[in-house]
Amino acid sequence: MSERTLQDLQMKQALPLNVKILLTKDRIRQWVNEFGEDGVYVSFSGGKDSTVLLHLVREDYPGIPAVFCDTGLEYPEIREFVKTFDNVTWLKPKMNFKAVIEKYGYPFISKEVSERVAYAQKFLTWYKEQNSLDRPTDRPTESIWDYGHLRSRAREQGMERGEEGDYP
Repeated sequence: MSERTLQDLQMKQALPLNVKILLTKDRIRQWVNEFGEDGVYVSFSGGKDSTVLLHLVREDYPGIPAVFCDTGLEYPEIREFVKTFDNVTWLKPKMNFKAVIEKYGYPFISKEVSERVAYAQKFLTWYKEQNSLDRPTDRPTESIWDYGHLRSRAREQGMERGEEGDYP
């Protein structure tokens, strides 16, 4: 597959609606040809985009199922809307969103951000152990914000990032 460019996106966005629909239906046919009608489904959130996609799929393949994941965060109106469609499988996670956050933490935008936060948490844990404070309002004000100072202290403790981005 070749790299797509911003210009490619802009050209597709400029196409008339009927051409976009034909291209989408062609892509749907490719998926069905590859995996068979029993091997595909539509992930259906009840939002406008997945509703349009489900409509386009079922115009040509009415038996293809939809799957709705009820995370517990959906608006009641969305749940009621999803109930108006046939052949929709409802999935319910074993853990609700609050339990996931409590157990694993809030999801980050990328692995890179997650690694940086993990590194900062590890360093701050070490720093707190090295600099115990008498009262909750006591806090170092100069050295903790001195990036060069922190980096050299982290290096001393073997906490520098590895080449693979992992942490010792």
